[in-house]
Amino acid sequence: MSKSLAELIEERSWKLILERIEGKSQLPINPFSQTDLSFDYSKVDPKYHASTNPDEEIILYKGAPRGYEEKGFLSRALSVGLPNHVIEVKEIIENGNDNLIRELFDKHTSYYNHTALLSATFNPEQAQVFAPTHQITRKKKDYTIYQLKIKANRCVIDCYDTGNCGLGGELLILGAIFPEEISAVKINNDLSHSELISPCGCYIQYHPDKNSENREVKDVLNWTRLQR
Repeated sequence: MSKSLAELIEERSWKLILERIEGKSQLPINPFSQTDLSFDYSKVDPKYHASTNPDEEIILYKGAPRGYEEKGFLSRALSVGLPNHVIEVKEIIENGNDNLIRELFDKHTSYYNHTALLSATFNPEQAQVFAPTHQITRKKKDYTIYQLKIKANRCVIDCYDTGNCGLGGELLILGAIFPEEISAVKINNDLSHSELISPCGCYIQYHPDKNSENREVKDVLNWTRLQR
């Protein structure tokens, strides 16, 4: 590779910005199935595995604006019409170059504008960080937390913790999250229902405990279960 991954990403990012300025179309596209967007775990180093069983359905949480339970989520790459970048990222992870994979994870957690990955976590407290409960923020955009039920080989774990999630873990899902992979949606996401409320219920933590291995939501009745 004559250019580093970071250089290629930077170059493509500027190209996308210029295309938007010029008014060129960047239409969302998803030509892939769930199978297409699954990693071949036999090619992926076990340290990146979300589970020892690639077909195990794991429970994850994602904080995001409301309204995605019926349409699912597209990665930024697919949102700007770059399906080839999704294939590139899949190949990077399956080819096993640790330096390149770590660089990719670091660029993703630094929010490059055409990432092919979507973040989720095992810990709903970590997901709450991305679903603000403050009244001022909620007036601008209403956020909630989505529970995902997804096959392990649809994602890899950032074992380098480039996003600083701690033991809650950051799972990187390839390409898209399909509607059928969203199993529940949090109903009330105000301050009094925050996953970050203290055990005594007296105050809201700004960030989850990075040593926490919590996997449970605060109130199981505050979730709408989706029947697919």
